[in-house]
Amino acid sequence: MFLLLFILVGLVLGIALGGDLRRLAALRLRWSGLVLLALALQIAVFSSFGREWLPSATAQLHMASYALLVGFALLNRRQPGFCLMGAGLLSNLAVIWANNGYMPALAQHLEWLGIYEEGILNNSCVIGPDTPLWWLGDVFLLPLPVLGNVFSIGDLLLGAGAAWFTYRTLKPVEYHGGR
Repeated sequence: MFLLLFILVGLVLGIALGGDLRRLAALRLRWSGLVLLALALQIAVFSSFGREWLPSATAQLHMASYALLVGFALLNRRQPGFCLMGAGLLSNLAVIWANNGYMPALAQHLEWLGIYEEGILNNSCVIGPDTPLWWLGDVFLLPLPVLGNVFSIGDLLLGAGAAWFTYRTLKPVEYHGGR
């Protein structure tokens, strides 16, 4: 949901400044199936099915999903915004890797959202005194009804890159003179 807000900003700005949705629809990204595979992995491992049938592989599959997304960003790095998205994904992968497959989050933010329980929370864990790379975790809160969420520096980089990609893809390159 958080990423969709950034994409929406890129869409609105791109259209408002004369962009064309057909440019986005016509764009072909390299190996886009990696995104679908990563999404399928995350849905599988963090669903009730995954918790029941894949409990020992959850962390590895979560990290693998991020590795697929980093690969997708690398393959498309020449597209506007993809280097920022890749940096955000790498940041998230680093903190998830350092915390055994879980994204650390601040307990008070999870409480505000009404999803706090002791220990591991789906794909998150609570930040404690010994949490490695905690500052790369979900340390920010978007305190909005319905859209409320926790997010990380990596999520901000990913979102900024997605917004820039969407905007630049919609907005035609301006012609600045000729001969």
